Amino acid sequence: MFDHNSSPLKLTYTGERYYNYLMQIIQLDKQLQKEFSEIQNNDRGKIRLGLALWRGSCLLPDILPSFTEKYPNIEVDIIEGKSNFLVSELLTEKLDFAVMNLPTNMDFSKLTYDTLMEEQILFVGNKNHPLVEQARSSQINSNGYPFIDIAHLEDELFIITKPGQNLTSAILHHFSKRHLDPKNILEIENLTTAINLVSAGMGFTFVPEGGVKEKQLPENLALFSLEDPNLIWPLAVVYKKHTYITNHSNLFIGMLKDYYQKNKQNHL
Repeated sequence: MFDHNSSPLKLTYTGERYYNYLMQIIQLDKQLQKEFSEIQNNDRGKIRLGLALWRGSCLLPDILPSFTEKYPNIEVDIIEGKSNFLVSELLTEKLDFAVMNLPTNMDFSKLTYDTLMEEQILFVGNKNHPLVEQARSSQINSNGYPFIDIAHLEDELFIITKPGQNLTSAILHHFSKRHLDPKNILEIENLTTAINLVSAGMGFTFVPEGGVKEKQLPENLALFSLEDPNLIWPLAVVYKKHTYITNHSNLFIGMLKDYYQKNKQNHL
């Protein structure tokens, strides 16, 4: 099993194969124990849910009260963080699943997912801004929002999320693709702050469509499409590959799918 001629000691090829099979057996045993526990305690359980930053403030008030009322004995443990943190928690099995956007560079060799919706990143401006007033009169496109050309706003303040978030990467990629070089950028952690600043007449921001409810936005804000295919990405439930998804998790995921399907129909 061990190569005794090596320093430090290391596994032989046979040892490596034995170790890999042993890890698979341990993983199968963990899944079996989960299933046994679920069978024995069908009326109780725990869900470890990961959410991207800001997503929870938009999603949970619509989902969690209904879920806990329907399933009072299922505990929901919520962990929020940036996408790289959520991926790490999934891979170490500290999360059962995460709700997050899927950037094009995400490594899915150890992850899998179910798409909830195709979500566009929208541009948010204050209706009192002259260029916003002008753009609001443009024709609604196939994505359901009027178009605005942010090249005309390059000298304005752009409020964007801090580095490390998928949204930030998508926005910076859009700037690069359009050969834009905004000099006035304010970085924030929470999109709620950005929305409130724009409402107060300070700059422009970007928000994911799935986290926006027009009826809950300040009335003086307007939403626009940037008509960039790279600003449309899947919002998905992400899991670690080859892990057992409990019935409790599937109940919550089913409610998520119903929620986003209804939102899509209402918007159409």
